[in-house]
Amino acid sequence: MKYEQQVFDRLSKGGFISSDSVDEATRRIFLDIDDCRDEYSDYFSRIGFILEEGNQYYYFSRKESKSSIADKLKKFGHWVDILDFLKAWEPSFGPGFTFMTADLIVKIDSDIELRDKASTLYDNKARHDEIAERLVDELSKQGFIEIIDDVARRYKVTAAYRYLEDMVNLIAFDDDDEISN
Repeated sequence: MKYEQQVFDRLSKGGFISSDSVDEATRRIFLDIDDCRDEYSDYFSRIGFILEEGNQYYYFSRKESKSSIADKLKKFGHWVDILDFLKAWEPSFGPGFTFMTADLIVKIDSDIELRDKASTLYDNKARHDEIAERLVDELSKQGFIEIIDDVARRYKVTAAYRYLEDMVNLIAFDDDDEISN
C-alpha cells in the first residue's frame, strides 16, 4: 500500500481511478489498489469510506441517510441527462472512445435535437461552446474522461464511465409507469 494520500485525494472528491487512464501514475495507483485491495478497504473504512470496485475502476461510497440518498438521486438526474446527450451525439460514446471538444461544438451547432438536449444541461450556459466546455470540464473532473492531446483538446473516455452507464441501466420502468416533466 503506497498511495493512500493520492487515493484519498482523488476518491474523496467523488472521482475515480481507472485501469485505462492515460496517466501512468494513475495506472500505477490502480494496480497498487488491485494488489492491496483489502488493506486499502480497511484503511479507508476507519474514516467512513467504502472502497468500491467497478469494471476496471475504483471509487468511494459511504453509508447515507435516506434524505441524503434522495438528494443524490436528484443530482443523478443531471448525469442521466448528460448520458442521454452523449449517446445522442455519438452512440458509441463509452470507454476507449476519443473525441475533440471542437467536434462536439460542431455537432451541437448542426443538429437541432442535440442543440435542444444541450440547452437543458446547464441553466446559465446558452452558447454551444460554453456548454461543451462545461460538459468536458465536468466529465474530466470526475475522471470519466482524460485529456490525451492538449493542443487539439482531444479526450479519451475512461473505464470509469461505465459507472454512469451501469447506474442508468439499473433504472427500470414498467410499461405502466408514467414519466411527467
